[in-house]
Amino acid sequence: MLAAHCKVATLNSSAPVINLRLIALALLAIFTMGFVPVLIYGISANEATIGFVRLAIAAAGIALIMLLGRQFHKLSRRDWFWLAVLGLTFTVHWYLYFYSIKRAGASLAAIAVCTFGIHLLFVNRLFFKEPIRRADFLAVCVAFAGVYIATPFETGTEIQVYGFLSGVLSGFLYACLPPINRQIAHLSTNYRALGQFGFGFLGFSCLWSMTEWDLTSQDWSGLIVLGLMCTLVAHTLWNKVSTEMPGHITAVIYYLYIPQAMIMSVIFLGEQITWQMVLGATLIVLANVQVVLSHRVLSHRTQSS
Repeated sequence: MLAAHCKVATLNSSAPVINLRLIALALLAIFTMGFVPVLIYGISANEATIGFVRLAIAAAGIALIMLLGRQFHKLSRRDWFWLAVLGLTFTVHWYLYFYSIKRAGASLAAIAVCTFGIHLLFVNRLFFKEPIRRADFLAVCVAFAGVYIATPFETGTEIQVYGFLSGVLSGFLYACLPPINRQIAHLSTNYRALGQFGFGFLGFSCLWSMTEWDLTSQDWSGLIVLGLMCTLVAHTLWNKVSTEMPGHITAVIYYLYIPQAMIMSVIFLGEQITWQMVLGATLIVLANVQVVLSHRVLSHRTQSS
């Protein structure tokens, strides 16, 4: 999941041209990513094993693409530092997200992590002194009302509640990725992806003692699909569209991740979707979309004044 890169695209002063091909690629990327919660929940591999294998495949794939394209060049110490921060933050984000999926279920984990847009308001305020308006505070209240409604306090087990809250924390770390990317925005998308995957792989390598390798052929098939299709291919497509399309468009498309993950969970895992989950997800999505669109309108007014 590299949807965080879509926020970097908002740094461009001129809006890229939207075409049907880019929209189709964006939808294809989200469709492919939508299988992630189902696949992770459906295989017996634990969080450390999944992260290790996915990042090994993704890092090797990006490195091969860059090698064939002769895209490597010398980096400064500052670049290496921020690439390391990017990858290690991504490590913790992914581990918590995988933990959330395994404990809370695919649907609830997808709902929880999609709070990242609200977290991004506070992260940008902390690091870049960007103002938070009254409408933003209203969106925050709506989003966390959605979180409260979706959290299975009454019907869920204690471990399911912890899993859901871990997903919300994972969403916060996801929101930390765009500001980190802004520190190395001069590097190519592939270079930043390699740093994220490469240092993320090193981070999961530190969890080697926690990995489990008594896996079935079905587990290995799931891991390979996760590594190739859901990480290397889907994230490469998403990096492309999030660079060439306006950030507010890609952000809205990204929230299709929630209903797709819920539908996939019902079809492949037999999960029961409750009205609390639907209402909570709806409130979280509406709050995030409101923030994205209102800030886009404000940006247009600022540029035209």
